[in-house]
Amino acid sequence: MATLADDASQAVPNGDQPAFEEKTGYVPTIKAYKNAEFLTAASSRHIRIMCEVQEPQKRLTENGVENYVLFLGSHLVMDPGERLKQIADLERQVKAGGPRDELEGLAAKIRFSKKLQPLDRYYTVAVELGERIARWSRERHEKGLSTYHVVTGGGPGIMEAANRGAHSAGEFTLGLGSTRPEWGHMNKYVSDGGAFEFHYFFMRKFWMAYKCMGLIVFPGGYGSLDELFELLALVSSRKITHNLPIVLVGKEHWKKAVNFEYLVECGMLSQENVDLMVYMDTAEEVFDHLVGQVNTAAASGENNVVEDAKRRRLSKTGSNSGQKD
Repeated sequence: MATLADDASQAVPNGDQPAFEEKTGYVPTIKAYKNAEFLTAASSRHIRIMCEVQEPQKRLTENGVENYVLFLGSHLVMDPGERLKQIADLERQVKAGGPRDELEGLAAKIRFSKKLQPLDRYYTVAVELGERIARWSRERHEKGLSTYHVVTGGGPGIMEAANRGAHSAGEFTLGLGSTRPEWGHMNKYVSDGGAFEFHYFFMRKFWMAYKCMGLIVFPGGYGSLDELFELLALVSSRKITHNLPIVLVGKEHWKKAVNFEYLVECGMLSQENVDLMVYMDTAEEVFDHLVGQVNTAAASGENNVVEDAKRRRLSKTGSNSGQKD
């Protein structure tokens, strides 16, 4: 993934100025909005932030993205079949022999891969759930109802699985990524036009929350936990006022990972805070819960209130944002 520094190297090349002057006798001009040295400077941070506000809004609108269901989870989880291939390949390398330090490194990789293997079942659940939600969204669109796109962080693991499911259903699916050199690129199931790379983590989290109408959280590390707690804080503090179904997939895992009951017991959380989430294990359970919550909100008229609020927000961004001057 490109960085701001990479972008700077592709801007108006100052190195060409002497040649330009020698050839034409004129000093070349530089347009301010094409001056990468200026745009990537610390003093222009506010401009870059505004770009990450306006450009995603424009692209989401152009692609008809009204609402989304956000999937969170570890990038280390794999397709179970791919995990078996990975372990078999590592074991073949060990059998082939080599320097001691290399063999110890391979053995460590095998142990780590086998440690993660039990969690790979969630990859399969995420694929199925992504496909179910995408097909349901298409059915809603055909009935003239609002749609719900599958959105992830765009990386490997659970993110890839959810995008893969939506992609297999033939639906537009998004990845809200960040500059992560270790990933290198978005997973291949994110749709063309749906791949976003945010330089600022807080802007990425803003867009994760902005159109989120359902949150599905699989086992994950600091990133997944951070994003989960961010949305829980927004809902519990009424910064998000509409109904937001939040599902933690893998009850046994989550009961061990975070002891919410203890936080209630010692007064740090209320039971109402904990009841913002439900624990589930299968794609069918999660899907039925999500659809039920959406239908309940529609019957109560809450969906109309949310849609009106969205329309008001969109009108404030200006209808001519795509025009050039």
